[in-house]
Amino acid sequence: MAAKTYLIVANGLWPKADIWKPVAQAASHVIACDGAAHQCLEHNLSIDTVIGDMDSISEEVRGNILLQDSAQFIPQESQENNDLVKAIEWSVGQGAEQIEVIGIEGGDLAHQFAAIFALCEAPANTRLHTTESTIQLLDKSGYENASIEKNTSFSLFSIGNVEGVTVTGAKWNLHNEILRPGTQGLHNQVKEDCLKIGYSSGQLLLFLNR
Repeated sequence: MAAKTYLIVANGLWPKADIWKPVAQAASHVIACDGAAHQCLEHNLSIDTVIGDMDSISEEVRGNILLQDSAQFIPQESQENNDLVKAIEWSVGQGAEQIEVIGIEGGDLAHQFAAIFALCEAPANTRLHTTESTIQLLDKSGYENASIEKNTSFSLFSIGNVEGVTVTGAKWNLHNEILRPGTQGLHNQVKEDCLKIGYSSGQLLLFLNR
C-alpha cells in the first residue's frame, strides 16, 4: 500500500480480522465515522480522527478515545453528504495517497448502496473492503493486475452506460463493448496471468472476490 494510506471505518459490520487487520496495520492514519468509534475501541484499533455530525458517539466513548489515542474530533454537520463521503473528502484534503474503507456491511440496505455509490465521489485510489470482496471505481487510465490468482471471480457494474469496455485475461473477454446497468458483468473469472480492464467513458465498478 502507499506510504500515506488512510483507513476509514464506517459504522457498519466489519469483515473478518484477517481482512481488516492487515489493512489497519498498513494505514498511516485511521478515521472513524462518528459511531464507528465505538467499534474501534471494542477492536482495540487506535483512532487518529473522528469525523461526522457526532450524533452517534457517547460522551463516555469520546472521553476514552481522547484518553487512549488523543484523537482529533472534526464535526461535520452538513446533511448534503453522509459521514463516509465527509471522511473521504477530508482524507483527500490531507493528501491521502490511498484510501481504504471497512465497516460498510449490515444494517439498512440503502446505507450499503450509499457506501458503494460514495465511490463515485471519491478518487480512484479508494477501495471498500467487505467480507467477500474489494470494491473500487476504476480509473479511465485503465486497470492492470498481475497478482490475482487464476479462477478468482470478479464482477463489473456500470453506473449509467459505460462505453469502450475492454477486458483481457478473463474467461469472458470484451472488446470495445458498451456495458449498461444490469447483470451483464456479473461473475466473470480471471484465467490468465494478468487481468486488464479499460473503458473510454462512464463510470465502472469492479467487485474483486477474495
